[in-house]
Amino acid sequence: MSDETKTISLGNFGEGVALTVALGFVVSVIYDWGFFYALDLDFSTIPIATSDHFRTGVLWFPKLLAIILAYFAIEFQFKRIERGLTEDEIVGASTSPSKLKAFREGPGKFIQWVAPLAVLNYILIGDAYSSMLPIMLSITWMAFAEWCYSTPLIQMRRSRDAHIAFTFLPIVAILAFFSGYNAAIDGTSRDPVGVAIDNGQPTSPIKGRVLRTFERGIFILGDDNHFLLIPWDQVHAAHTEKPYTPFRGVLCEWFGRCASEKAASNHALKSDLGDAARPSAP
Repeated sequence: MSDETKTISLGNFGEGVALTVALGFVVSVIYDWGFFYALDLDFSTIPIATSDHFRTGVLWFPKLLAIILAYFAIEFQFKRIERGLTEDEIVGASTSPSKLKAFREGPGKFIQWVAPLAVLNYILIGDAYSSMLPIMLSITWMAFAEWCYSTPLIQMRRSRDAHIAFTFLPIVAILAFFSGYNAAIDGTSRDPVGVAIDNGQPTSPIKGRVLRTFERGIFILGDDNHFLLIPWDQVHAAHTEKPYTPFRGVLCEWFGRCASEKAASNHALKSDLGDAARPSAP
């Protein structure tokens, strides 16, 4: 490999890293925007630093990585089941190609009809239906983008790259915004983490629900339903109200068949039997 080739490769790698960091920062800002929007706040209300936006990537990147891995796992599984055949090859090998094509396209069309209804449910009912909103709104937008591109004359005059950008850039923004939105709803109501903060004063500890931790302090929803940003220099100690419980398995969590409790009951039974068998003192 020549020096010129190495220079070009390193230059492309550096440009790729810079572009990835820039896109990640934009996604984090949109995520934080959705987070504060769910709380009826904005960036001017909370003194958030630039480093906090970079820290936000720690919240959404592991989930994104898990989704990507799950997608490829499912995709490879179906490819293996279908023996690597393409869609046209599968349909063409059938004795009723039209019926098979309609059957295979059925789930996708069903989801395209259900997705707008899920978005309508959120509009009518509110945050109770917001958990599936990122996916359903993304599917709705994708169907809308495909409809906008479905005319043959538009396909001839509009580049494919422009159509891809029109389709997927809003989807990235939708997923980022409503992922932050749902994180705020989880922190306030769906999956709250109660905490008591000792600020070193003789008064009782400040109790509330942890929403986020920022560079300048910890952001909580107090028991009086008011938001508090407590600076770190005022946080002397903090402890969660819910005690830690390890995962004890599905049998224990769902059906109450806990091994530790069973072992404890057996130990207690053996102790009782031993006491009963032991001769009493005269």
